[in-house]
Amino acid sequence: MYYDFHINNINLVEEAERLGYSGLAIIGGNQGEDNEWENWDRHPIQIYKSILIRARNPEDMRQKVKRFRGEAQVIMVQGGDQKINRAACEDPQVDILSMPYYNRKDSGINHVMARKASQNEVAVELNIKHLSRTSSHLQYKVLAHYRELVKLKRKFNFHLIITSNAQSIYDLHSPLDLIALSRCFGMNQEEAVSALSESPRNIIERNNTRNKVVVDGVKLVN
Repeated sequence: MYYDFHINNINLVEEAERLGYSGLAIIGGNQGEDNEWENWDRHPIQIYKSILIRARNPEDMRQKVKRFRGEAQVIMVQGGDQKINRAACEDPQVDILSMPYYNRKDSGINHVMARKASQNEVAVELNIKHLSRTSSHLQYKVLAHYRELVKLKRKFNFHLIITSNAQSIYDLHSPLDLIALSRCFGMNQEEAVSALSESPRNIIERNNTRNKVVVDGVKLVN
């Protein structure tokens, strides 16, 4: 079962199903505004409600995460700024740190943040659209960032998640194509499959039990 957890267009559901996906996380409106989530359960594959948070600073990020946590099934934080990257890795209410390498000369994640992401179960996104839309003579830099994140993942065991960031059908790729592409940035097949299946499933399973947790280590049971 494969998932794409960064989709920008609800009209891509049928094409994604044809390509072999079992579920999608679709960004709803502008950080939760003007969305049409009430109709999303009518589709043939599983649709998850997602919000991409763009924050001015760490405090702004934390406030927005708190505001939308009960509304969305998947919370993504736009990375790039080092302070926001770190704040997202330290916040267990965040599901995915999106593109921590954005507009940077490094991967955006150091050893301290990698350890925090692992402890707080914050997944780090490898956004294939960012790679494909980068000019060919600069793609090697993006690939270098991805390779560094793969190395950190192996050492600290945080979740990596591969996404398309698709706006149209031309941005979508089959899971098998993404698994093959992942070899270019040092992933083996098991790691790539995990980034398209286990990592997104972990997010949903954790969020399904989130409301049952009273305090750390104590969970309500039926």
